[in-house]
Amino acid sequence: MRENFEDEPLLADIARVFRTVDPVPDGLTEMSLFAVTVEQLRAEMVELENVETPELAARAHDAEEREIVRTGTITFACEPVTVMINLSESPTGTMCVDGWVAPPAQYRVELYQPGSRLAIDSDAEGSFMLLDVPEGPSCLALRRADGEGPTVCTPVIEL
Repeated sequence: MRENFEDEPLLADIARVFRTVDPVPDGLTEMSLFAVTVEQLRAEMVELENVETPELAARAHDAEEREIVRTGTITFACEPVTVMINLSESPTGTMCVDGWVAPPAQYRVELYQPGSRLAIDSDAEGSFMLLDVPEGPSCLALRRADGEGPTVCTPVIEL
């Protein structure tokens, strides 16, 4: 083992120079951890099918509020499940993700984003709703509540 630590001030100066000249980009750590998490989850990749809808097609739920909001529907399909999600913008500016899994069963639904995870259980018919989802790269992982079948993971999409 090395007893002489004379190089440590020099190494500290070099590290300071690199932090100043070429800093680590904001969000790189979170995006890297997100990518690793998605790869660890990926048991089966599902195929993405985008269902065309007009970009400004839905009205806000509040009768007094006549604001048009963004909405879109995406279907992911593979054996043994198909999941369809409807994306709409909530009045708070975040996203609302309504989803349905077929064949109907109760699922644990997890939405992964860089630095965060939201989880909810679907009902027995396979429907679920995630509220206040921030925009950004996202991936869904679906596991049957009864433990049958594989974990299914969607490709990463931009909400």
